[in-house]
Amino acid sequence: MKQKSLNSFFSKPTSNKPKESNNSSEVKQQQNSSSLPVPEEHLVPLDVTYAMGKQKHDTEGRFVVLDFPLFTLCNVYVPNSGQKLERLPYRTREWDKDFVHFLQQKQKDRKLPVLWLGDLNVAHTNLEVWNDGAKHLPKQAGVTAEERASFQEQLDLGFVDAFSKLHPGAKGHYSYWSTRAGNRQPNKGLRLDYFICDHSFFDDSSTVIARDSYMVYDQHGSDHCPVILELEIKP
Repeated sequence: MKQKSLNSFFSKPTSNKPKESNNSSEVKQQQNSSSLPVPEEHLVPLDVTYAMGKQKHDTEGRFVVLDFPLFTLCNVYVPNSGQKLERLPYRTREWDKDFVHFLQQKQKDRKLPVLWLGDLNVAHTNLEVWNDGAKHLPKQAGVTAEERASFQEQLDLGFVDAFSKLHPGAKGHYSYWSTRAGNRQPNKGLRLDYFICDHSFFDDSSTVIARDSYMVYDQHGSDHCPVILELEIKP
C-alpha cells in the first residue's frame, strides 16, 4: 500500500458510492452547505508544512503547521529537558526562542493570528502541579524555574494560555499523570498540554474566538489525556 502524506488527510473525502443524478446531487449539496455553521472553505487548510526552517530543530520532527484561511494552527511537541536536565539549555535558550520567533514571523507574513497547541512540557504555575512546593520540583523537567520563565517570555509577546484565560484560578485540571506511579486515579498530575492563542482570539469583535477549553479525563490509553479548545468562527 502506498504511504499517504499528512496533506491527504486534510483534503476532501472521496466516495465509492454510485453517482447520484444531477438534481439529487444538487439538492444534497445545498442541504449539507446549509447545515454547516461556517463556510466549508474556512475549515480546510491552504497549506501544511512540517519545518521551522532550522535544521537543528527540524530533524527532530516535532511539529505540523496548518495555514487555515482565518488563522494559523501549529501542533507541536516541545523538547523534554530530560531526567538529568541535560537538554535544558537547548530547550530554553534555543528551541523556545526560535519557535516563538517562527510564530511571530508567521503572523507577520500572513497577517493572521496564530494558535499553537500540544505537549509543551512545562507546568507553568502552581495551578498546573498537584504537589507544588515539593522539594524535588525545581530539578524536575517541566517544572524548573528556567522552563517556566522561558514559557512566560513567550506569553509576554502577545500570546494567551486559553485554559487559564477561560477558567482563571481553576485547580486540579491536569493532562498528564505518571503511569509508573499510578497517579491517574488519585489525580496527581501536571498540566503539560496547552492551547496558546494570539490575544485576538479573546476579542468578541474577532472572526475566530476561543469560547471554551477543557480536558477529556475519561479518555484512556496514554499517560496524557486529550485537551479540547472550542472555537467560534463567524461566517
